[in-house]
Amino acid sequence: MVNTNKIRVLLTNDDGFYAEGLQTLYTHIKELAEVIIVAPDQERSAVGHGITMHHPLRAKVVDENENENTAQWMVNGTPADCVKLALEHLIKNNPPDLIISGINRGPNLGSDVLYSGTVSAAIEGSFYKIPSLATSLAGFTKMDFNPAADFVAKNLLSLKELATDSTLNLNFPCSDKNDNFAGYRGVRFTRMGIRTYRNVIEERKDPRGQIYFWMAGEPISCNQEPDTDIQAVDEGYISVTPLHSDFTDLKFLDKYGNCSNKLSII
Repeated sequence: MVNTNKIRVLLTNDDGFYAEGLQTLYTHIKELAEVIIVAPDQERSAVGHGITMHHPLRAKVVDENENENTAQWMVNGTPADCVKLALEHLIKNNPPDLIISGINRGPNLGSDVLYSGTVSAAIEGSFYKIPSLATSLAGFTKMDFNPAADFVAKNLLSLKELATDSTLNLNFPCSDKNDNFAGYRGVRFTRMGIRTYRNVIEERKDPRGQIYFWMAGEPISCNQEPDTDIQAVDEGYISVTPLHSDFTDLKFLDKYGNCSNKLSII
């Protein structure tokens, strides 16, 4: 029997089912909500909104003892695959009230959201008119996910309400495991900043002398407007950026919408 006092939450990510960020978030919200996990069976970072069309998807039940309201699956696909498979089949008859993707290891700020599997999973959820969040911790080593997970747990219902019309992209300043974390300075509602990189392509040689390339890159520090996600996180604030999937340039349409005769079909 479904507990009507609890909301139903679908968790996913792009770091893989056993990633610390997802598992930490699960432990913080499992007493507050009915939590289902459908996550990739391995890391799928930076796959964007890719979906699997040329080989079968397989969903493996992780815990045979879980009931249908708190089931957990690993999927051999992308984050978007996981959400689509969950909503179209695995939990089709009992959909979630909220979808949370993360907590990701590493930030998803500025234009990086276009590459992010974490953000894409949340946007996929929004296609189904389900409030969806992407959550990321802006660090890579010795990270403590507990403060970010605690924030999400404490604000679960408020975040669900705020995500009704927009996918929310949350980025948390990094808290480390050396007890140096002094707490967040606050929360800012932000817009996407500008994220650029240097040394993006590194050329190397394999043991046989053949050239190959490794794509990486280091973020370039540049002045950000105070209302951007990057600036907020740099200053110790939790950044909450509302996103939508409509890429239409409305300014272009306002300017040229009645000028289609500028383009000839002859």
